[in-house]
Formats: sequence, C-alpha cells, structure tokens
Amino acid sequence: MNPQPTLPSRGMLIYFTVCALAMIWPGALVANRIEPLVIGLPFFLFWYVAWVFALFVGLVITYCRDGAQEVDDE
Repeated sequence: MNPQPTLPSRGMLIYFTVCALAMIWPGALVANRIEPLVIGLPFFLFWYVAWVFALFVGLVITYCRDGAQEVDDE
C-alpha cells in the first residue's frame, strides 16, 4: 500500500519560488554585470551558481524532512 505523496511545507514552496525568481527576469536584473569578479567568475555567473547551490541546500533539507516523516509514519 503506497501512501499518497504530500506537498512540501508552505515555507519551502516560498523558498523555492524566491530561488527560481532570483534566477530569471526580476533577479537577473540585479546581477546583470561583469564586474566585480567573485572567485574569478563574473558576477552574473557567480549569481547563478550561488542560487543553484541554494536550491540544492533546500532540496536536501526537504528530502531529510520527508525521510523523517516516512520513518514516523511506519
């Protein structure tokens, strides 16, 4: 018997929305420049790498929370 999948919490949905918006039109305008160089990368490229890392951290947190809930359900 497979339990029905649940949505992440409202806070995580907001977090992922903010991360996604930071990588497209509204957020990309803030970072649309070459200077300054950060870790040898143009700022625009660093902006995207930082937000992809932030999304990764959010996914790991969500995965750990879901795993803990599955253990509690059994």
